[in-house]
Amino acid sequence: MSEMISATILLLLIMDPLGNLPIFMSVLKHLDPKRRRVVLIREMVIALGLMLIFLFAGERILAFLNLRTETVSISSGIVLFLIAIRMIFPSQ
Repeated sequence: MSEMISATILLLLIMDPLGNLPIFMSVLKHLDPKRRRVVLIREMVIALGLMLIFLFAGERILAFLNLRTETVSISSGIVLFLIAIRMIFPSQ
């Protein structure tokens, strides 16, 4: 149980919902407030569903794809490194 709580706190810190709020508000500014609330709730439910799927079936999905956790960690680190390099040295 404590592992799930620490994972939840880590996920909230990484996702930074308050920091991303201005981006969502600027994208949805053309909608009326009632429709905006419906869209936000729908997107949050979809995200929650995906997170729950990977929480409970993530290990089985990786096993089905014949991947180990270390492989995914290393490859995601490489992808983040490449993104950082592109941010430092942008192309014309």
